[in-house]
Amino acid sequence: MSEIPTELDLATIAKAIGNGWEMLAAFLSIDQPKVERIKMRYPHFTAQQVFQLLLTWRRIQCNAASFDELFKSMQECGSVSVDWDMLETTLGSRFGMCLFLLSTEVLICFIVFYLF
Repeated sequence: MSEIPTELDLATIAKAIGNGWEMLAAFLSIDQPKVERIKMRYPHFTAQQVFQLLLTWRRIQCNAASFDELFKSMQECGSVSVDWDMLETTLGSRFGMCLFLLSTEVLICFIVFYLF
């Protein structure tokens, strides 16, 4: 999906991201000083930290910030925990797509199918 995620979309996605979100920053081309500033501003709220990271990514990427790019980065960053079931439930029906999580011990990937 080449659509740019809205703030509401990013808030929903932020709720699905847990441990390892700092590593995701590197896959989103967000430098470490920005991550540290986010952590200092919101020290006790992980979901808010992730939301601010995603807002920063969208602002930096401008028109290149798409669901495709975000989900690709989330998938490539193997050390971040993502609740793909929650994303399928909350975003899947909105876009007429299904997210399938295929996991092995080494690789976690997802496939996006567009329903026409």
